[in-house]
Amino acid sequence: MRANLIALTTGLFAGLAPLAAAADTALLIVNDRYRDAQNLREGAAIAGLRAPLEAVGFDVITVEDGTGEALRDGLDQLLAAEETGRVLIAATGHFARARSDSWLLGRDVDEPTLANVGGDGISLAVLMEVAASAPGRSVVLLGMERRRITLGDGLGAGIGRIEPPQGVSVVTGSPEDVADFARDAVLLPGADLVRAVDAAQNLRSFGFLSPDVAFLPADVAVEVTPSEPEAEPQVAAPSAPSAPSADETALWEAAVELNTVGAYRAYVERYPSGAHVAEARAQIDALEADPTAQARAAEDALNLSREQRQQIQRSLSILDYDTRGIDGIFGSGTRAAIRAWQTANARPVSGFLDAGQINTLGDQAAIRTAELEEEARIAAEERRRADQAYWQVTGQGARIDGVRDYLERFPDGLHADTAQGILDAEQARVRAEAEARDRAAWDVAQAADTVQAYRAYIEGNPDGAFHDQARARMNQINGNAVPSDAQITQLQAQEDALNIPPVTRSLIEQRLTALQLEPGRIDGRFDESTRRAIRRYQRARGLDVTGYLNEPTLVRLLAETVGGILQIDGILNR
Repeated sequence: MRANLIALTTGLFAGLAPLAAAADTALLIVNDRYRDAQNLREGAAIAGLRAPLEAVGFDVITVEDGTGEALRDGLDQLLAAEETGRVLIAATGHFARARSDSWLLGRDVDEPTLANVGGDGISLAVLMEVAASAPGRSVVLLGMERRRITLGDGLGAGIGRIEPPQGVSVVTGSPEDVADFARDAVLLPGADLVRAVDAAQNLRSFGFLSPDVAFLPADVAVEVTPSEPEAEPQVAAPSAPSAPSADETALWEAAVELNTVGAYRAYVERYPSGAHVAEARAQIDALEADPTAQARAAEDALNLSREQRQQIQRSLSILDYDTRGIDGIFGSGTRAAIRAWQTANARPVSGFLDAGQINTLGDQAAIRTAELEEEARIAAEERRRADQAYWQVTGQGARIDGVRDYLERFPDGLHADTAQGILDAEQARVRAEAEARDRAAWDVAQAADTVQAYRAYIEGNPDGAFHDQARARMNQINGNAVPSDAQITQLQAQEDALNIPPVTRSLIEQRLTALQLEPGRIDGRFDESTRRAIRRYQRARGLDVTGYLNEPTLVRLLAETVGGILQIDGILNR
């Protein structure tokens, strides 16, 4: 379909004269090959607009796979043209956007950020300002593909908000869709662009667009210079050639689709007076003058599937040519690998493959694969022999140190499972013995139940399982045990149940003071100093060391106090 459209529009425009004495100007930007991002697939559609533009009188500036500087140079050329007639800009590539602007990125871009993206590409706002030199006669076409690219801080992929200057029409879509729109509407004399955009399902338009203003006027025609009166009678103009037959049209479309010298020659030989002979001969000359273009066309004619492209990348990789990925996309890495392979094999260096080269590459890869498999088999056999020999040298599991040496050298060896089982059993035995020794030492400490015995246990068993219990018991013996919150609550309740009056509390504090146990201020209120003095008293008398009063502690304290017996009777008999 696209080939048919190209043929039709080229034929339509071939006979038209320029619209003004000075040619209109177009800028084509085709960035479809990127160093550090996925390549685009439809860039050729934008590049294909050059011939239709030239056919209707445009001077065409083309930038292909340009860096940020090259893109700006192309925009400078358009600006220098000082075009006031008609301006058409068609661009495709990776786009990045921020809140206030968007940018078309150069081929060398590498994780651009908002701070440096201006150097890595061109601003779409600036591009549209340059297009505004011909208000009402300016069209900007932006072809976008969703392909992977890594962007830095402040940037997102794609095109942001578009606000064209006055008189500038902007249309966005896929590269193929906007290229078809250019051929079928923008460059069609008298075409209604509004209707064309509405009819297209995948295009969006912004800015100036009017059904009453065509980009090319409807009355464009070839100018005929009037004959002078003295001139010889004019011969009637020959009748227009008949329309090509369906067979000729089909052959021509096939030739355009294949885009090879052989395909165009087949058309010329079959239809030497055909409607597209001139264009076919021009394409033949162009392809023969550009070996790379011819090689590209030959590869395109193979119509390789993604799986076939991946197989080619695998073959190159097996032969140690780095394609920078096996994804079926022939980007700069794959093209460089192909060129390196062609150089090494004395083939024309183009970066593109024909059927014969693909077959040779596949044969070489198959041979190398077999070699690698044999090398791997030999290496595996050598490793197996070394594995077996080392197992024998280390005692075949009879010595623990030998088992450890074997596993260190052959962690996945032939006898790794056996060796690991032996080591696990030894470790289990050592653990069991250590636990038995630890338990015996703990039993000895518990039997003695002294601070010295528990300290000896901790020092003699640095990894012992009963360290916490030993320290807790040492604290209890030393009177440093700290009761839990629940225990404190229980002890306080037990003390409160004694209903000790304030006078008696003061008497207790006086007794503790007399014993030089430092209970603090004598005020009948038991603060932390009082609790500490009570613990000291309980420890000295062999009572439970809690810091709280219970009946045994209270009886003992008051019994040792002058008149204590009377106090005890009075308290306990209430």
